[in-house]
Amino acid sequence: MVRNLLWLSLCGLLAIACGVALSLRPWQLYREQRLRSNEAVHQMRKAESDKVALLRQESRFASPAGKEELARSRGYSRPGEVQLEINR
Repeated sequence: MVRNLLWLSLCGLLAIACGVALSLRPWQLYREQRLRSNEAVHQMRKAESDKVALLRQESRFASPAGKEELARSRGYSRPGEVQLEINR
């Protein structure tokens, strides 16, 4: 009776050890895939925010006032217009 209980306990422990050993690799793969997924989500959110910023900039420069602002920031002026210089 004691001998059967010893064998049963040994087989149970062996089964548990095999189960743990065989399940380590799938959990490692799951963790790696989760990290890659989180990184992809982060990159997607950054790309979306960059897209929103570009759309705002594009809509700002599509208006006549925005076009004038862009032209003046690049140094353009209207014909015959004299730019003011401030001496400090």
